[in-house]
Amino acid sequence: MRYIKYELSEKTTVRKFLLSKGYSKRSVEAILSEGFLLNNQLSKKSKNLKAGDKLFVIIRDENIDYEPVRGNLKIIYEDRDTLVISKDPNITVNSKGQISLANNIAYYFKSNNINSKVRFVNRLDMDTSGLILVAKNKYAHAFYQKQIENNEMIKKYIAIVDPNANLDMLYEEKFAYDEKSKSYVVSEDGKTAKTIFKPLKLLKDRTIVECQILTGKTHQIRASLSSLDYPIFGDKLYGSDKNLDRFLLHSYKLSFRNFKDEENIKLVDYPNFISFTEE
Repeated sequence: MRYIKYELSEKTTVRKFLLSKGYSKRSVEAILSEGFLLNNQLSKKSKNLKAGDKLFVIIRDENIDYEPVRGNLKIIYEDRDTLVISKDPNITVNSKGQISLANNIAYYFKSNNINSKVRFVNRLDMDTSGLILVAKNKYAHAFYQKQIENNEMIKKYIAIVDPNANLDMLYEEKFAYDEKSKSYVVSEDGKTAKTIFKPLKLLKDRTIVECQILTGKTHQIRASLSSLDYPIFGDKLYGSDKNLDRFLLHSYKLSFRNFKDEENIKLVDYPNFISFTEE
């Protein structure tokens, strides 16, 4: 068990203070019902606070919920509540019946005495590489989910498509899952996906495209580029004729406010399948 400490600078209540720090309403109710420390005294229910009071949110130990399996983790950022990893291609995030990224993170948690469940804030397809955000406790997880819901977390990807791709736009379309093709297709009955596309570099044999997702729909970038007749290299499910061992999509930029301190974190992780010096 550990604690997150706050020292008050003005009059307020426990509920109002926690909400002002970005805790979700559900998280605040959980803290009030499960208990917190106010000036080293266990308390429940919202109480009046004054300048100089010390409030401690209790982070209770949890059992790790995946089998720990040793793996190579490329850690890009870490603090007491947050872990950001650059995921390799050809590994699932948390699929059952096979070794996944969740198993590797569980091993890291166990080895470093992080007594927490593995909570992914964002997910990537098996072949997609790049930045994945993991919360080390339920309050941090809710905090980051709230940023996603409010479109405050910036997520950008790099994709490789055919040359001369005219992709400088905000693309908005409705997609629905098609059972026959096992993919997402344009459909009036689907859910709206919004993506900003921007060409980063035009080369003779390919275009390097930046993709910023404004909605969090499954296969959003892959389905959108395919519907624009520019499937991602190697993405055979969505029409690519390139014979690769993965499709070339990488989550390379992630910006968010971190839990507790609310500092602006901006992370960049370039994929190994591009070089901006090549002509």
